[in-house]
Amino acid sequence: MTAAPPADPADPAEPVQSAARDLRAPLLGAAAWSGGLLAAALPTAWPRVVGLGLALMAALMVTRRVRRRSRGLAPSPLAVQLKAPATTTAIAAGLLLVAVAFSAGVRGHQVGRGPVAELAQESASVEVVAQVTSDPRRAQSRPEGVVARAQVLQFTGRGRTWRLRAPVVLLVDEAWLGIPLGATVATTGQLSPAEGEIAGLLRAGDPVPVAAPDRWWRAAAVVRAGIREAVSPRSEEQRVLVPSLVVGDDSGLDPGLAEDFRVTGLTHLLAVSGTNLTLLVGFLLVAARWCGVRGWGRYVVGALGIVCFVLLARTEPSVVRAAAMGGVALAAFTSNGRERGLRALGVAVVLLLLWQPGLAVQAGFALSVLATAGILLLAPPWRDCLARWLPGWLAEALTVPAAAQLACTPVVAAISGQVSLVAVLANLLVAPAVAPATVLGLLGGLCAVAWPALGHVVALPAAWAVGWIIAVARWGAGVPLPAIETGSGAVALALLTGLVVAVV
Repeated sequence: MTAAPPADPADPAEPVQSAARDLRAPLLGAAAWSGGLLAAALPTAWPRVVGLGLALMAALMVTRRVRRRSRGLAPSPLAVQLKAPATTTAIAAGLLLVAVAFSAGVRGHQVGRGPVAELAQESASVEVVAQVTSDPRRAQSRPEGVVARAQVLQFTGRGRTWRLRAPVVLLVDEAWLGIPLGATVATTGQLSPAEGEIAGLLRAGDPVPVAAPDRWWRAAAVVRAGIREAVSPRSEEQRVLVPSLVVGDDSGLDPGLAEDFRVTGLTHLLAVSGTNLTLLVGFLLVAARWCGVRGWGRYVVGALGIVCFVLLARTEPSVVRAAAMGGVALAAFTSNGRERGLRALGVAVVLLLLWQPGLAVQAGFALSVLATAGILLLAPPWRDCLARWLPGWLAEALTVPAAAQLACTPVVAAISGQVSLVAVLANLLVAPAVAPATVLGLLGGLCAVAWPALGHVVALPAAWAVGWIIAVARWGAGVPLPAIETGSGAVALALLTGLVVAVV
């Protein structure tokens, strides 16, 4: 018996299974991102961007139809060069680019040319009824001032009254510190122009409560207060850092400590990130499994966990973005996790940009996406290589922060003009402390709601873990050369990006 000859790759009866990774979803995410960037770079020319995109899609659809009609006949050049799946992906990518650019243009038109923006250009005095959409907090540039975001529901100015929904930033005084998130208030003030997706700045007087927050906001406020109560007996830094790790509540953070975290590449621990959601929802899924929850029940538990996390950490765009990236990380933990994670990443980018096109030009969005992509694409092969001569757990612990840091390096340099030399080591050292600080901090807060003494005990290991993270941040910032200055010019960033690609 002789061995069968190898199949001819060109024979259609013997399809060859490609080992290439399916990158269609990430490519669609990149197309949506491109639409947001184009709309931001050409804010007044977005109709032309939409028209060009529609023209390109029409050309692709015609090409596809030509290819279909040419089956069985002599193949046309276009039919040979463009396969149907590639053409379908290109059409979908064009649709998403157009959709995001169109959404960004419409949103910019509504915010920048509505009645609030028009009166802001005139610095008009107005009477406003608005819903507070972020926690009022002291402004870093104005210690005596307070800043908050709000959604205008009704306002009166220049003798007219409008009912609408327009985002504004409130510049107010300490009387607003007691106003809870979600409350509806009435106030008077003066509008002034603003940039970005904000209709105007409102320098407002004292607030007059109109309606209390909805019940879910009140419940979230109770839990956040419980977290602060659970660590109240600890040191000042631990009292600030535990709520920051759990739900991103960094009010009262010392600027010097924040700078140490920045230099050592640990800033992501001071804000809500996908890591927070992955740890908390992952713990919730493990607990559900212990309780006998199986099948679709675990998906329900996971979805409820994500919703509760977003309510606790606030429904701001940065929190929703972090929740989406955390969902991608959870998808990567399932079977065939790498492929599912890449698909989930592409879908998450598309949905986020359709919901909030302005994310396309935000550094936080770029860092989240790049870090997640780096972990999914770079960490597994690096881990497999290191696992040949290192224990598996150590190989994974080294490659995950290295992949995330390397992927984010050009963006970090563009923001700060420097590259941290201790970031990978610092993230490796703090990694064992992040999970207990996050999970036990939340559990302690939940216990403190009913029994403060029990909450103090449960949250004690979380405070210890945070103490270790603070020590690592200070050590890293105290190294003789913790970071090198690279500059943020185009040439410097191009060279740095080329170096990153070479390292990869």
